[in-house]
Amino acid sequence: MSATTTTITVRVLAYGGKFIGEPVGFAKVEIFQPGSSTPLASGLANQGLLPNTDGSGVTQLIMGQPYIWGTPIDSSQAVSFTADISLSEPTVLLFVATSLANPEIKEYSYRRVVPGVALTGDRAVVLVLYGLLTNLLSPSPNQSGISPGVPVTITAQVRMMCGCKIENHYWPVANFDVKALISLCGQTQTLTLNYTGTPSEFSAQYKFPSEGTYTISILATQTDGNVGITYPQVISVS
Repeated sequence: MSATTTTITVRVLAYGGKFIGEPVGFAKVEIFQPGSSTPLASGLANQGLLPNTDGSGVTQLIMGQPYIWGTPIDSSQAVSFTADISLSEPTVLLFVATSLANPEIKEYSYRRVVPGVALTGDRAVVLVLYGLLTNLLSPSPNQSGISPGVPVTITAQVRMMCGCKIENHYWPVANFDVKALISLCGQTQTLTLNYTGTPSEFSAQYKFPSEGTYTISILATQTDGNVGITYPQVISVS
């Protein structure tokens, strides 16, 4: 059977959020034939970026309306990755999406593709990246002058995987639980961080009980199952 060129469009969506666009550096897309380590096609899902948009779609159209199960999420103003794949028979392809903001976050999906049947428009392949983007804003690892018993403000940033900030409209603050995990010599204390009123920022004061080299990680959970955690940051207290 002769090979036929099949056009496939791939979009990457944040779970509970918008499409992965410019605010987080887009997402990487790879298309494989199962069993092969060499992709048939790969690239950033940054195609179709319209002027004066960031490629993440229209917030109201994505977040402001209910969807019947199976209805494609509105992709107006959303970026994508499109490739022409040569196939000679119906083939199960492996699609992989990787967050560039946190390369540990990947999504895999297998789809049967029929030669000549384009997967574009509302039939495009949509991969959903789960998780939250978390970051320790303060104290910084190189911050000096932190002493035992003196209050220090621990501040974290928590965003959706698409880079959208947490506020009380589309992403209610009450749906997020943010904690600082403060460790010294294998002992960990948990500190709840509260919303500051600045979108995506959570903080609380803490007194380090003694001198030492501490680590702080930020753990954020959302009621819909999204989770994000930072690598431990080293903080010196003297």
